[in-house]
Amino acid sequence: MAEEPLRRRKDQERRFPGEHVHLDEMSTPPPPPPEASEPQPVPTPPDTAAAPGPPPAPPAPAPDATIQLDPTGSREREPIIDLLRGFALLGILLINVELMRGPGLYHALAGQAPPAGTTADAITGFLSAWLAGGKFISSFALLFGVGAAFIIGRAERRGASPRRLLARRYTLLLLLGLAHMFLLFPGDILFAYALAGFILIAFAAVTPKVAAWTGAGIYAGLGVLTGLFAALTMAFSGMGAGDAEVGVDLQQQMFGDRIDQAVQAYAEGGIADMLGAHAFEAAILQLGHVLFVPWILALFLVGFAITRNGVVADLAGHRGTLRRTAVIGLGVGLPLNLPLGFLGPLGIEAAEAVGPLEASATFLQFVAPPVLAVGYLSAIALLVMRIGVWRPLAAVGRMALTAYLLQSVFSVIVFKVIGLYGDVSASEALVFVVGTWLLLLVLCPLWLRWFAFGPVEWLWRSGTYRSWQPLRLDANA
Repeated sequence: MAEEPLRRRKDQERRFPGEHVHLDEMSTPPPPPPEASEPQPVPTPPDTAAAPGPPPAPPAPAPDATIQLDPTGSREREPIIDLLRGFALLGILLINVELMRGPGLYHALAGQAPPAGTTADAITGFLSAWLAGGKFISSFALLFGVGAAFIIGRAERRGASPRRLLARRYTLLLLLGLAHMFLLFPGDILFAYALAGFILIAFAAVTPKVAAWTGAGIYAGLGVLTGLFAALTMAFSGMGAGDAEVGVDLQQQMFGDRIDQAVQAYAEGGIADMLGAHAFEAAILQLGHVLFVPWILALFLVGFAITRNGVVADLAGHRGTLRRTAVIGLGVGLPLNLPLGFLGPLGIEAAEAVGPLEASATFLQFVAPPVLAVGYLSAIALLVMRIGVWRPLAAVGRMALTAYLLQSVFSVIVFKVIGLYGDVSASEALVFVVGTWLLLLVLCPLWLRWFAFGPVEWLWRSGTYRSWQPLRLDANA
């Protein structure tokens, strides 16, 4: 019996030659043959002479001038900026009313002292010149730069070129300024802003740092030039006394008679007389404004740089900066502007002799007002972030262009149609100023309850974007 398994094994070896399989292993299938491994590529030596590098980055797309842009919607607006604009708009009337109420401009140009007023008139004139003269034009110029930066930023985010749009915008503003100065108010500032705006277009693509340094350089350069002019005026003030008397006589001949002519044209004349007087005054005032265009451009660039640097978009995150500029602006600006109070609201008070104050008038008018304007804007922004936005004042800011023109319309009605031109003193004119403020603070919010823009803003935007913008709020939704 022990030989039986051995015999069976030998028998299977004869049936399956070359394989030695035990009987107990036949129940398990044989393992599959190993898979052939894939041939590995033979490494080739690198070609160091022509090794390709990473593909170059595609060039940034050029701004497309054909992309259609839309104006800033009401939800995209910054209420604090609107409120600051409203504050500047109301404040500028404190100075403009001096040109609206009587022939004070001609008194100064003729070298004649204006009619004596009361103590209240003297205090009103001093405070207006000290706290308001040049400050609100400076504020508007800074905010103008802020608006330009917003427009350029929106265009860049959409891959569009802002230059043509800004060119149309400032062309329309220039035409509006021309109409305003001849029809309503010869002291218009829109014309000079438009001229400075055309120059600002050249800075649309510069970095905030370049814009800020350029604006600061222009401001400092003007300060140096006007300072040298003041020094030379003082140095030679005693020389050529005879020539100076001839100049005074010429001034009186040119402008002395204009005092009565202006009163007659505005208080008693017809429309043609009023428009003729407007044209003459506009030629004088706008020449001075054009000379201030570099100064306006400097403030445009500062406002532009601040906005492009992200400060305006995150005012709450820059409280520390605002506190510093408020302290410096008010702490330095108030004493620095104090001498301007003695020059009067128009900044050209008549004087019998040229003293240090008169000689340095232009220097002070260039250098001092922007410092206090920055203090005003910073302090009010901080206050608003603490107590909230006063909606009526923000509404005036949203309709600033319409409100600016309405101030002139009201002045024409009161001083030229009713005939009060030349009969209202500086302190009495405050009644007109405060009354106009109250009207605008009521009318502008009422208008914006039903409409998306002020009427003049609507026309301006429609022309700028070359399409009629929806005016009513329900159509704009």
